[in-house]
Amino acid sequence: MLRSLVLILLLVNAAFFAWTQGWLNEVVGIRPDGQREPQRLTQQKAASQLIVVTPEPAEAPRSAPAVSPASEPASAVVASASEADAIRCLEAGPFPATQRTQLEALLRPVLPTTARQIDTVTVQGLWMVYMGPYADNDALGRKQDELRRIRGITFEPVRSPASLAPGLSLGRYTTQADAEAALERIRLRGIRTARTVTLRPASELLVVRVPRASGPDQQALAALTLPQNRGFAACR
Repeated sequence: MLRSLVLILLLVNAAFFAWTQGWLNEVVGIRPDGQREPQRLTQQKAASQLIVVTPEPAEAPRSAPAVSPASEPASAVVASASEADAIRCLEAGPFPATQRTQLEALLRPVLPTTARQIDTVTVQGLWMVYMGPYADNDALGRKQDELRRIRGITFEPVRSPASLAPGLSLGRYTTQADAEAALERIRLRGIRTARTVTLRPASELLVVRVPRASGPDQQALAALTLPQNRGFAACR
């Protein structure tokens, strides 16, 4: 009996060994690795080498840096300062030549003589070959009719100044010599009542010029009270 049991165990062990080696796959129909799936072992990661990464909290969106009112207009302040310090050419006038001493006294405390100049400007005179004044417009009209009959004579009515109205101008000239020469030519045409009158005598006027006025200079010049209430302006 014992021998039979030992023999049975040996047969069972031999059969199990043969099955585990795959020798009985065709007979039994069950593969020895069907349940164990050893291929999964090759897909496992080494647990000792795994590192758990904790996600960092999301950063709050960064807002644009605030611009302080004091820092924002820095360029504007520089521009304003540059404009205030800009060098400009200024002039004032014209003034009568008799006011040179007065102008010098006003400018002396403000600017040195090297920073300013007083220029003399010659203004041309104006003369006219003139007929009149006439008693009324009717007399003026009759004289115009007479002149129209004379070939080569041009004229125009004179309405101002009041001392010469109503009258007739037979030409305007910038020198007295030219006016006198024109008058002689007119008299040769038979016009005897014409004469020359001075509308504006030639004169010399003064113009104050500051070629390089700085910002402080401009402010000081603007505060001056000049003759005839004239002020400084940009040079022409």
